[in-house]
Amino acid sequence: MNHRQRILAALNGQPVDRLPWVPRLDLWYNANHYRGTLPGEWADASLPEIIADLGVGRHEVIPDFLDTEHPDEVADRALGIEHCRNQPYRLRFRRTERIVERSGDELRVTYHTPVGEVSAKLLYTEQMRRDGVTLVHQAERPIKSPDDYDTIGFIFEDIEVIADGGRYSEINDEVGESGIAVAYANVAASPVHHLLKELVPYDQFYYDLHDRPEVILRTAERMAGHFDAVVDACAGSDAEVVLFGANYDVSLTTPRIFEEPIAPTLTRAADRLHAAGKPLATHTDGENDGLLHFYGQCGVDVADSVCPAPMTRLPLAEYRRHFGTCPAIWGGVCSVSVLDDSMSDEEFEAHLDDVIGAVGDGRGMIFSIADTTPPDASLARIRRIGERLGEFRLA
Repeated sequence: MNHRQRILAALNGQPVDRLPWVPRLDLWYNANHYRGTLPGEWADASLPEIIADLGVGRHEVIPDFLDTEHPDEVADRALGIEHCRNQPYRLRFRRTERIVERSGDELRVTYHTPVGEVSAKLLYTEQMRRDGVTLVHQAERPIKSPDDYDTIGFIFEDIEVIADGGRYSEINDEVGESGIAVAYANVAASPVHHLLKELVPYDQFYYDLHDRPEVILRTAERMAGHFDAVVDACAGSDAEVVLFGANYDVSLTTPRIFEEPIAPTLTRAADRLHAAGKPLATHTDGENDGLLHFYGQCGVDVADSVCPAPMTRLPLAEYRRHFGTCPAIWGGVCSVSVLDDSMSDEEFEAHLDDVIGAVGDGRGMIFSIADTTPPDASLARIRRIGERLGEFRLA
């Protein structure tokens, strides 16, 4: 089996010839390429060339958020929307005017609409470049007062979603048999989740949810059409797997928040994608204690970026006990484990014993470093993970 076949078999709960090993290396590569610290034999190599040399699968779940066709499109991170290659659709404002002002590492973006304007500040700093980050930081969010909700509602109603698989097909062809180019639908799993995660400061969101819930719900209703449209575009594309929703953590997306305003939209997206023959992946890289049962209930097929103990409370065995083979798990190895100054060699080997010992017959398991491989990761440890997985005897 090749890497693509192993990934597809694993996420469908089918047997594989060996455990899939698909470490996310994009931030590691970006950082070391920028710093000029790539290992000597790879000083002039591309990331796909390094992946091929390591003999690992190509991780194309989270996109390069800076890879836009127009520089100003990066500024729409202020709205929590992207314009990256992994999207089999394009986004266009019909009546909203976007104004971007740049000053050093700062972007100030203002959206003018017939009902008002909102603005936000984004940062892309030297430290972020040195760390390989491509997701610019929201230093100031667009919703600052109750009046801004109406403007955000207008903007999301104003965005036209145009199905267009051109750029996605390019990256899909590039990946080929080395992995799966996962289509990117949306960073949040529902309009309310999007407000919490992207548009409103966390504390203000919860105050507003308590003091003026009707404003939150009315805005979410106006945003719902956008969510349906991007899922429809992904469902109609050539994508084999679609990512919808990311970054759940029980401290922010509490069970109540997950059950009421997130689960119905996540379920509807899963149903729409399943009707088109496509599995849904969602990015579960936070503290999931108390949330695990929701993923299966909502029809999630792949829990991407599962980060177990010791970085979170739950060991991988607990995920496997809850999920079985569905949702499939993509992740399972803590990012700190590949840092020499965070785990000793003995602790590293013990961590591998724990996570490999949790996989049972290996079905429904795609190993990766969760959330991502840090810039200062030990290549010897990355290779060692591959060796240990290769030694595992499937039932």
